[in-house]
Amino acid sequence: MRMTLAELLGRPDAPPTVIGGLASDSRRVRSGDVFFAYRGRTYDGHEYASDAVAAGAVAVVSERPVSVDVPNVVMDGVGARIGDFARRFFEAPSGELHVVGVTGTNGKTTVAYNVARVAGTAGYMGTLGWGSPSALCPADMTTADPITLFARLRALERQGLNAVALEVSSHALDQGRVDAVDFAVGVFTNLGRDHLDYHGSVARYGAAKAKLFERSLSLGAVVNADDAFGRSILADLPSGARAVSIGVDAEVRWDGITYGPDGISGRWRTPWGENAFSLQHFYGTFSVYNAAATLAACCLLGMPQADVVDAMRTLDAVPGRMQLVAGSPRVVVDYAHTPDALDAALQAVRSHVAGGGRVILVFGCGGDRDRGKRALMAQAAERGADLVIATSDNPRTESPERILDDVAAGFRVPQQLVRIADRRQAIATALRRARTGDVVLLAGKGHERHQEIGGERVPLSDVAVVKNLVGA
Repeated sequence: MRMTLAELLGRPDAPPTVIGGLASDSRRVRSGDVFFAYRGRTYDGHEYASDAVAAGAVAVVSERPVSVDVPNVVMDGVGARIGDFARRFFEAPSGELHVVGVTGTNGKTTVAYNVARVAGTAGYMGTLGWGSPSALCPADMTTADPITLFARLRALERQGLNAVALEVSSHALDQGRVDAVDFAVGVFTNLGRDHLDYHGSVARYGAAKAKLFERSLSLGAVVNADDAFGRSILADLPSGARAVSIGVDAEVRWDGITYGPDGISGRWRTPWGENAFSLQHFYGTFSVYNAAATLAACCLLGMPQADVVDAMRTLDAVPGRMQLVAGSPRVVVDYAHTPDALDAALQAVRSHVAGGGRVILVFGCGGDRDRGKRALMAQAAERGADLVIATSDNPRTESPERILDDVAAGFRVPQQLVRIADRRQAIATALRRARTGDVVLLAGKGHERHQEIGGERVPLSDVAVVKNLVGA
């Protein structure tokens, strides 16, 4: 992609400098880029304009003048307009693709990843990475910055894909990272307590999620009507917007549910028809909601319902999402790191445990985050598990023992809690104490392959730890 600075900014008075790329991080500047400088939440990009030029930037667009020896265009609201500039530079790829945006506290990854796997020539962008589901590239965050996002959308379009399932985080919505994206379908899974260290309140957190549905969605919205906030989204959709509700008494609903040792079966009842379904390697009621959202989104994309149901029969578990990683003892790894998600994961495991079996839980809480969530996580753990081992999640710069103190304070009977700060030791202890018929749930880290401890990323994968221990 190449264009002049004047074409990019839509300003005939701007210099005719030819640019070959965009950057808003001086560390990512390549020769020929234009650098966008603006004041963010943490850093002021104006202070790095000289670094960007030294790295090869041929122009700087900033909110105040900067001293550089390349053209400098000053304009208001640069940070808020980067999405529009990226959309223009990459020739609006989201208008050529059917983009399915998935938001909610829990289930984003599962729904988006499964839509990408079921919808044929579709890509995925989110927590697990980006690209074709069978060959994902690493990603630094759930929802990328606008420049990276549009560059990846164009790359996927050039690969011949016709749809992309995109996880849309509350941070991205609040910061306007996806404002310039053309969405075909919006999906809302649920709203619980999360990211209050950023948003400050559940109300503001929910308001950020709702932004995805305050815009035009060319094919429609899929919304969980059994969630209270979901019902408010349905009530507030723009006039004339197409909506598909999911839930026990919604447009997409289900009955005859059976939870077996290897998955779930039941029958769909939808506007597109009725079908018996089977979900192998999926567990619990929330998996039915995620599957219903996947089904509705794919049908809105134009897939015949029978084809969607057939494709979903053969899906493996999403990495780190209720993923069965060992069979003796049965060990399930899940990303649950909110009170609602942990509660749902424990219920899901319990529904698949044979009579007499116990649920053994290993979980932790992240450091430098919402401390008020820890007691709620503890309550969910004590309520849903027969044996609880509290350990480290990502302590970051916080003391692991202080985090465990907060967790223990949430227990009614704290003396029944087993505390082991070292996560590997905690997992090993759970496996040693498991008996025939028990299920061990490792919650919080899911697909992650590192722990953040003291400002460092230390290699650690729950899946790898279990496989090594079981193999040993």
